[in-house]
This record gives sequence, structure tokens and C-alpha cells, in this order.
Amino acid sequence: MFRRAMAMAIASTFLISALALGASSAAGTEWSAAAADAPEITFPAGPSRLSGAGRYDTAVAVSQKYSPGVEAVFVATGQNFPDALSAAAAAASVGGPLLLTPSNALPAAVRAEIVRLAPETIYIAGSQGAVSSAVETSLRGIAPVERLGGASRYDTGNSLIQRIFPRAAQAFIATGRTFPDALAATGAAGSVSAPVILVDGAQPTLTPETLALLGTLGVRSVTIVGGTGAVSPGIEGQLRSTYDTQRIGGAGRYETAANVNDAFFTPGSANAVFLATGQNFPDALAGAALAGHVKSPVYVTTAACVPEAAHLSLQRLAATSTVALGGTAVVSNQAAGNIGCLTAAAPTISGVARVNSALTANTGSWTSGTSFAYQWLANGSPISQATGASLSVSAGLAGKQISVRVTGSKAGYLSVSVQSGRTAAVSYPSRTTPIDIKNCPSWAPIKGNVGTKEKIYHVPGGRDYAKTNPEECFRTEAAAVSAGYRKSKV
Repeated sequence: MFRRAMAMAIASTFLISALALGASSAAGTEWSAAAADAPEITFPAGPSRLSGAGRYDTAVAVSQKYSPGVEAVFVATGQNFPDALSAAAAAASVGGPLLLTPSNALPAAVRAEIVRLAPETIYIAGSQGAVSSAVETSLRGIAPVERLGGASRYDTGNSLIQRIFPRAAQAFIATGRTFPDALAATGAAGSVSAPVILVDGAQPTLTPETLALLGTLGVRSVTIVGGTGAVSPGIEGQLRSTYDTQRIGGAGRYETAANVNDAFFTPGSANAVFLATGQNFPDALAGAALAGHVKSPVYVTTAACVPEAAHLSLQRLAATSTVALGGTAVVSNQAAGNIGCLTAAAPTISGVARVNSALTANTGSWTSGTSFAYQWLANGSPISQATGASLSVSAGLAGKQISVRVTGSKAGYLSVSVQSGRTAAVSYPSRTTPIDIKNCPSWAPIKGNVGTKEKIYHVPGGRDYAKTNPEECFRTEAAAVSAGYRKSKV
């Protein structure tokens, strides 16, 4: 009896110790464990699209990829981006969708989708100024509601992270002033189960609250997303003094997103990629939560084509599926198919805009391997058969301004046309060559004849004009005199 009691006591001691030792890790993995029980979310091979009639319906279309019985649903205002951006990374960690609502009333389609999902908890991201008490009341009729908000977008983001991420070895820092950098970070953050912390990147240092959050989470490494114009050098220096810090930026939002994804996703590591417009936020927000959940990258694009950095990154990644977020007006079918945007430059024209001279089109810096076609224009109208890289300026162009339109094309890219500025009006030269052995052009009718002793010019109507074979032709008598000719005496 004593031995049995001792054995039970020892077993209890080991159980208590194991629970104590595992408490912190369990707190950090409770969401992922719940998410692991959910059915796998898959996407069709090739391009596909998640969209609706508007931002709220698009979010519903994204949410419908989730099966009922999710751990949580996140609801944020669709009228601004910061709260939803912070919620996207949190939703990705939990494995639940992000839905959008107007501030004052919950759309029927959104309510119906939350009912379908049957979540255990609904998290509202933002204060009552962002999502009203009326919306909260409507949500409470579906499931228990917890509001995570603060006095500012940064406080709201911190509240979401504190609630959803008990611990995190890595964190992403992005500006809360604009949306593209944080949006792109969401997929990468999801791949490493990290939060995205929004900061006022224009400030020289982080707030005490953000520094405290990093400490509470146990963060060891930080990735700053965006250049120094997005997150200041002062903030970077402050982080480097404590954390293993890297900055990933680019020449703009499209290149920054591509560089982030290149850093966190190796070729073949993601089955799907997500494409969102880089011009506006609503369609992308819910998709970012889904991308983070399935550990897939988010790229931002123009409507017509994919900017070159993203185009090349997508080629390298070689994912099986591409998911466009929003309708064709924001992400075209061409963009969804990774048709790239050529890097293009406005052409310039070299040479003098003068009759009998040659003008040359200079294309400038384009995507390597681009082929060019040319069309020269006079006063904005195409010049017949003037389709080469150079233009011989004829007398018929006198008085007109010349420009050139360059069209670049390359396989896998959207062709693009760029037009140069206009030259000054085409002028006549003061002297030129004869059009044949006996005649000068009408615009330079004065004949210059070189004799054995002197050079003489003849004007129309002069006695010897018709029988003179010119060596040169002049537009004015002054031009002939300047060239060393004297006027015929007859």
C-alpha cells in the first residue's frame, strides 16, 4: 500500500513538473494546435480569384475557404487599414478568418458568414470609434465577443498581439502610416509564427509600450519591413542595440514585398502565393490573414501587370497556385497570370531638328532583353513609314515639332509604349546641297557657283540663274555672303 501511494505521488510530481515546464510553450501553441485540427485549405492549380461585389463581400469570399468550427473570428473596420492589418497577423496565428464591417452596422452577409463559421470566440479589433457598440451587440448574438482596442492604431495592435501571441522569438516591425509593407509582412510572419507590430515609423524611437511588448514576448530577432523612409534609422538603431535586427526594403512597395518574400520563402516552399493591389487596402486585408495562416507569401501588384521585382520573385518561387484578391479592376487576369510590367524609361531624341538632318531615338534603361518598335510623330500625328530608330528630317516636316513613341515588348511581360517630349519646330539650314545637277530645293533657291577665281551666287530671276549648275544652295543672300560668295553682277 505504501509503495502504491509512493508511486502515485511520484507520478503526480512528474505530471505537475511537466505541466509547469510546458506552460509557457503551451500558451504559445494553443492556437496552432487548434488550427492543426482544421481541414487543410487548398487552392486550385494556376490562377484563381477570391472576390466579391465590394470589400465586405470580398472578405466573405476569403472567409469561405475556412470550415465551420473555427477557434476564432476577427472583425475589424473596413473603412481604414491599421486595425485590420494588426488583426490579420493575429488571425493567421489563430487559424481563423478576418472579416470587415462598416463602423456602425454589421452587413447581413458578414453576419451570415460568422454564423456559418460557428466560432468559439469573436475578437473585435479596435475601439468603439472603429467598430461600434451596435456591431458588438449583433456579434454577441452569435458567439462570445472580446474587444481588443486602444486609444490609437498602435495601442490596438499591441493589444491584439498581447492577447494572441503569449511568446514570440521573432517579430516584424512595419510602419502603421501606410499599408503595403505590413501587408507584405503578414505572409512572411505567418510562415514563422511571428507578430507584425505597427509603429509610427516617422518617429526617431519606439514608444515605451512597444519596447515593453517586445520584452514581454521574449523577442530575440526583429525584421524591419521597409526603407528608412518608412521606419526611421533611429528606430533601427534602437532595435539593433538589443535585438538581432535586419531591415528588408526596396525602391518602393512592390520591390519591398518581393524582397521580404525572397528572404522568407525558398523556391518550392509555398504551394500558393497571394496577389493584392498595392494601390488600396480593402481587398487585401482578409486575404493577408488567410495567406499568413497557410504560410504563403503576399505580393502587391499594379492592376494591369506585376512589377518586375515581384514578377521575377514569383518566377523563382514557382508556386503551384496564385490567388488574386479582389476583382479584375484591381488585379487583372494578366497580373494573376504573372504577366510582368516592363521597366521602362521615357525616350529622348538626339540630333538637331533641322531639314536634311537626322534624329535618333534613345530608349533609356528598360528591362534587359526588351525589343523595341518606333513610331515618329509630327505635331503628335504619326509620320508615314517613320518606324526606325532614326528619322531623316525632310522639308515636309519644317515648322513641325517631332516626337517619338517607343513600344517595348518581351515574352512574359505586358508591352508598353512611352512617348518622348517634342523637339523645337523643325527649321531649315542656311545652306544645303543641290537636289540635282542644275537645281536647288525650293526652300534654298539661291545657287552658289564655285569658279576658278571666286565664288558667285545667283538669285532667282538673274540672267545666268537658269544655266548655272550650283555646288551649293542657300536660303538667304546673307547666308551665301557669310559662306564667302559674292552676288552675280548680271
